[in-house]
Amino acid sequence: MKFSKLAHLLSELENTTKRLEMIDILSSFFKEIKQSNDFADLDEIIYLLQGQLVSNIKQFPKMGLAEKSLIETLTEPARLKAELIKEELIKLGDIGATAEKILSRKKELTDITTFAIEKHITKPSIELSELYLELIKIARTEGTGAQKSKITTLRKVIDKLTPMEVKYLLRIITSTLRVGVSTQTIIDGLAAGFTGSKEGNRDIIEKAFNLHPDLGDVTRILADGGIEDVRKIEITYGIPIRMMLASRVPYVDIITKLGTPFTAEYKLDGERLQIHKEGYTIKLFSRRLLDISEQYPDVCQVIKENVKGDNFIIEGEVVAMDPFYEKMLPFQVLSKRRRKYNVEDILKEVPVSVFLFDLLKYEEESFIDKPFPKRREKLKEIVLERDELHLVKSALINTTDELLEFFNEARGEGTEGIIAKSIHNDSIYQAGNRGFLWIKLKGLEGGKLKDTIDVVLIGAFFGRGRRKGVYGTYIGAVYDPENDTFEAFTRIASGWTDEIMKTLMKDVKQYELKRRPNYVICDDTPDVWINPEFVIEIIGDEITISDKFSSLGYSLRFPVFKGFRRDKNPKDITTIREIKELYEMQ
Repeated sequence: MKFSKLAHLLSELENTTKRLEMIDILSSFFKEIKQSNDFADLDEIIYLLQGQLVSNIKQFPKMGLAEKSLIETLTEPARLKAELIKEELIKLGDIGATAEKILSRKKELTDITTFAIEKHITKPSIELSELYLELIKIARTEGTGAQKSKITTLRKVIDKLTPMEVKYLLRIITSTLRVGVSTQTIIDGLAAGFTGSKEGNRDIIEKAFNLHPDLGDVTRILADGGIEDVRKIEITYGIPIRMMLASRVPYVDIITKLGTPFTAEYKLDGERLQIHKEGYTIKLFSRRLLDISEQYPDVCQVIKENVKGDNFIIEGEVVAMDPFYEKMLPFQVLSKRRRKYNVEDILKEVPVSVFLFDLLKYEEESFIDKPFPKRREKLKEIVLERDELHLVKSALINTTDELLEFFNEARGEGTEGIIAKSIHNDSIYQAGNRGFLWIKLKGLEGGKLKDTIDVVLIGAFFGRGRRKGVYGTYIGAVYDPENDTFEAFTRIASGWTDEIMKTLMKDVKQYELKRRPNYVICDDTPDVWINPEFVIEIIGDEITISDKFSSLGYSLRFPVFKGFRRDKNPKDITTIREIKELYEMQ
């Protein structure tokens, strides 16, 4: 397939905001591929549709080309100085649209506004497979002179593309493709295009993706073997599955949702781990499905020595500990474990304990479709508890009074609260799902908001006075999964120390944009826009009806920064539905 065909697909998708139209466009595209029986580029097509080179679980290096490097790349094919390209970028706010515009013209004078229009010469489009290999080459280029080599390679690719194709190529490189197509929409398109019917089949594809979070692989299996082969995809050692999530409801409604009895467990302020043991190999996967085994060699060792079995997949939470006082420390202390250097020193500085709460697979038997009590019973059978390894404390709950008593006990032990879990026959492990089989409870009182909210930063304002020279206020957004957009929710200006403000400004620099991207919904006008990649946790007084961020209709009163959440993907943050639920719970 030619890259031009994919670029035209992306253009079609960008020109509609209606999800059903997007599904129809994708369905027709995939149907045509099925009829051609040419699946050679299919997995690459899926990855590029998602705005990436490979699935996240493959942990491939990033492209390593920031906006500044792309401006330099464009100077040669556009025959323009970098300053003039930057001026146009400030106007358009999108490096892809900027490239399309300047490459469609020929420069005659030094001022970018005095171009003469040139009739563009049609170029034969590059093969998608050839372009993909060049992008892989760019991503893998490292060491001395890497940036220069990347730019040289990219210029050669650009020379083979039309301006419209360059627009989407640069958006893919900068991870700002965002044509409004979510993974769920792609799954809908695949179901309709490859099976002829979205109903029922899209659920099979989604379940397969939740168990094997590589949509390129799943699509290849669908194309080669049909929906029945997709149905056979199971949980596999060494490949993380998408983690089950908990919903929120008022504590008085938990019994109504779960029935009685149910189990309640401590909700810990640590990092969630999915632990895979296959023979002598142990891998630890984060909430973002990244292999973080190197951060926790001590955890790998304690699992190897104290969990019975040659092969298993279990889940738990790793928590920083104060060994002297035998108490749990907050997540921000644990985050020091993310350092890549002086690992041995960090192990001593931040000792940890692991608290296990679920079993997903044991030897060759999958446990995800078994009720929670059976999973927990088997987990208890294979775990030998010690100081560094425990089962999460739990209790059987029959009444609201018992629930409140256990909640208060949990908070007294320094936890975030509790997770209430169904124990009925349908209490299976719903990978990638935020249903009502698990319900989290972090606060009881009305009025003041007791639960924390995860937001992604989308904009920043320069500080004044003592905060001069750093960003003093940020705009935090929540996620709308239905439209694959981030909606502004609140300004955050409190809770920062001087050190945190300096660290945060350094961290978000790489994500700065000149204009608001089209997948960010915000009525505010910050000094700097930020690509929604960096997640923080905030707390506040209460959620209020607000016209300050009119698209969402809600905001947070007296928001305060609580901590960084580097373990969370932007799409794992609090959703607009959860904001509405939290408002109603107050």
